[in-house]
Amino acid sequence: MAIFCGKGGVGKTTLSLALGLRLAGQGRRVLVVSSHPLPELAIAVSLDGLATHYPVAARNLFVVHIDPKELLKEVVERNFPVEWVARAVLNSSIYQNLVEVAPGLKEFYFLARLQALAERSAKGVPSYEALLWDAPATGHFLSTLASARNFETFLTGPLAAAGGELHRFFSNMADVAVFPTTTLEEMAIEETLELCDKLAAGYQLRPRGVVANLISPLALASEAEWESLPAQGEGALGFALDRGALERERIAALRRRLDRPLVGVERIRYSRNDLDALHQIGEALGGLPGWL
Repeated sequence: MAIFCGKGGVGKTTLSLALGLRLAGQGRRVLVVSSHPLPELAIAVSLDGLATHYPVAARNLFVVHIDPKELLKEVVERNFPVEWVARAVLNSSIYQNLVEVAPGLKEFYFLARLQALAERSAKGVPSYEALLWDAPATGHFLSTLASARNFETFLTGPLAAAGGELHRFFSNMADVAVFPTTTLEEMAIEETLELCDKLAAGYQLRPRGVVANLISPLALASEAEWESLPAQGEGALGFALDRGALERERIAALRRRLDRPLVGVERIRYSRNDLDALHQIGEALGGLPGWL
């Protein structure tokens, strides 16, 4: 399982879909678990025309949103097989308040479903060959991971055992490849570095690599290419050169502070549609270390 995580707005959803499209186009069955409800996702990124333009990917790419409230509803219905009893429980104020206020309950059941999907994929039931999680923003992502550890620490019995198993699964780098994602803005960079530290300290998860998203072509240009450019310019050229110089400084500083590989994904300068943009981004993700 691969996880794109980081500050809200850095492009985790787009990267997840782009990588999913790339892998599915290679004939691998891919499941993308989105942090966005599917109607909301469809507004942000359109997959219209997938079957026409990428028929192999269309057969192998699956996108789902896991709603923790629906998972808890399934638990109630399994334990109260009589329909009217289950409905009475679900409609009760006690149950509804419990779902909203019980710390970590929704996150725990979300992780349990995610683990089940990952393990079924590993066993070929069903035959998903790759599971990609478009994780929520940093705070919510870390609190979700913490829910498993908290259930193991503070509870007893079956839930504690299940929490322990979840914590072990999501702390195992053989199971999980984490890719913190950032843009080259100061706040996003600092949050990403802090996230890397917390993952290592709290969950024994060392990211496989960090993705620098939405960067300019100048950010990763060689020194020879950079030196061949004019020292300054006016208008759009001047802005591009100034921005390129700033991004190169931040890339260099980020690399000095990281002990992980850095993968750069350029801004898409031209695309015919969303699918074309996803295809281009997917190609840039071909260098993700230690996972593909």
